[in-house]
Amino acid sequence: MAVSNTLNRTRSNGSRRTVDRGFQVVCLLVASLALVILVTLVTAILFRGGNWLSLGFLLNGHRENAPEQSGVGQAIIGSIVVCLLCGTAALPIGIGTAVFLEEYQPLSRAGRWLHGFIQLNVSNLAGVPSIVYGILGVTAFVYMFGLFGQIQANKPPPMEFGATYFYQTKTLGKKWVQFRATDPTQQVFEIVAPLQATNESRQAIELNVIDRSATPPSDPELRDRTVYSGATASILSTKRPWYFHLPFSKSVLSAGLTLALVILPIVIIASQEAIRAVPPSLREAAYGLGANKWQVVSTTVLPSALPGIMTGAILAMSRAIGEAAPLLAVMGGVISTTTSLGNLMDKSPVLPVTIYRWAQDENPAFENLAAAAIIVLLVFLLLMNSVAIFVRNRAERKHA
Repeated sequence: MAVSNTLNRTRSNGSRRTVDRGFQVVCLLVASLALVILVTLVTAILFRGGNWLSLGFLLNGHRENAPEQSGVGQAIIGSIVVCLLCGTAALPIGIGTAVFLEEYQPLSRAGRWLHGFIQLNVSNLAGVPSIVYGILGVTAFVYMFGLFGQIQANKPPPMEFGATYFYQTKTLGKKWVQFRATDPTQQVFEIVAPLQATNESRQAIELNVIDRSATPPSDPELRDRTVYSGATASILSTKRPWYFHLPFSKSVLSAGLTLALVILPIVIIASQEAIRAVPPSLREAAYGLGANKWQVVSTTVLPSALPGIMTGAILAMSRAIGEAAPLLAVMGGVISTTTSLGNLMDKSPVLPVTIYRWAQDENPAFENLAAAAIIVLLVFLLLMNSVAIFVRNRAERKHA
C-alpha cells in the first residue's frame, strides 16, 4: 500500500511538472509572437519613414500638395498642449476619487449608496470605447448642452472674455487706420462722421471725413487720415492669450477635457490599486502616533502609493497622446492652421489625427510622412514611459 501511494504521488508530481513546463512553453511562445509582431511593425515603420525624418520635418507644418516641405511642428505643439490640459484635469480628480473610494468609507446609508454608485460607474466606464467619449465631449464641451447658445460664423460667441474688436479701413493716402468697434455683431461699418482712430504706428488720430464730391486734400499728412463719407470698414479682432468663451466650441480645451474623460477611469483604478498595496500597519502606526484621517492619508498613504500612482498616471497619459477618435469628434480632422496656437479656444493639429489623415492621402509620399510621424509619436511614448520609471524609482528610494 505504501509503495502504491508513493508511485501515485510520483506520477502526480511528474504530471504537474509536465503541465508547468507546457504552460511555460505556451507563455514563451505567446510572448515571442507579440515581440516578433512588434519588431516587424517597428522595422517597417523605420524603413518607410526613417529617411523623411529631419529638422525641417519636426518644425514645419502640413502643406497641401507639398509633402517634401510638410512636417509635424504644429502637431507636436498641439499634442503637448492637449495632453497638459488632459493631465491637469484628470490627475487631481482621478487621484482624489481613488482616495475617497479607498480611504473614506461612509457610514450613512446615502453615503454608502453614493460610494457604491461611483465605484460601479468607474468600473463600467473603463471599458467604454473612446469614440463614445468623443460624442460625449461634443455634447458637453463643444456645445455645452446648448446652455450658452451656439457659436455662428462671422459673429462673436455669446459669452467671451479677452477679445477686442475694431474696424479697419484705408485712407485716401493708402494708409491703414483702425478704430474701436462698439457693436461686434456689425461686420461692416459705414463711416459717416469723424472718428477717433489709430494709424499704422499706433498713434491716436482723428479721421477726416469728406464727401465724395469734395476735393481731396493735398497735404500728405491730412490725406493719410482722410476717408470719404460712406466708406466701409471691415471688422477685425485681437485675442489675448487668456481668451475664453462659452461654449468651448471645437478647441484644444474641448479636446483636452474630452481626453481627460477617456483616461479618468484608468487613473482612478490604477490609483486605487496603488493605495490598496499600502500595508495597513503603516496606517495603524500613524493613528497610534495621534494623526487624524487627513494626516494619515497625506503623510503616510499617498507617499507610499506615489510610485504606483505615478506609473498608472503616465501610462494613462500615454494612451491619451495616441487617441485619435475623440479628437476627430471634438476638433475635426484639422491638420494645419494658418496661425500658431494663441489661446485655448484655437484649433490645432495633433499627432494621431495628422497620422490618420496622412495615411489616407492618395499621395504615396504622405504615407511615408505618416510613418515618420509614427516614429515621432513612439519617441514621445518612450520618453513618457522613461519619465514614469524615473519618477517611480526616485519615489521608492525617497520613501525607503
